[in-house]
Amino acid sequence: MKQENYISVKTFCERHGVGESFVYAMYEYEILQVEYEEDEGKFHIEDLPLLEKMVRLHNELDINPEGIQAIHHLLGQVENLQQEVASLKKKLDTLE
Repeated sequence: MKQENYISVKTFCERHGVGESFVYAMYEYEILQVEYEEDEGKFHIEDLPLLEKMVRLHNELDINPEGIQAIHHLLGQVENLQQEVASLKKKLDTLE
């Protein structure tokens, strides 16, 4: 595992003022992938914006991990529908 592609859970939590239990809850609810190296949890840097969004939902709106999981699922569905609409618009434009 390349170090530059991963962020330590401990470092993230210190800089964002959240407990490590929150990050591991996001892992348990399958929102985030956590890998372990030398007994230290790390997540891929590409997941940073997603995790920061989840922290904002938790801190600013006081949403619990179960609610965050539901929101994450619904946002995924919205994104899929937006892609489908864009695809259908392209097909419609080619027919005109």
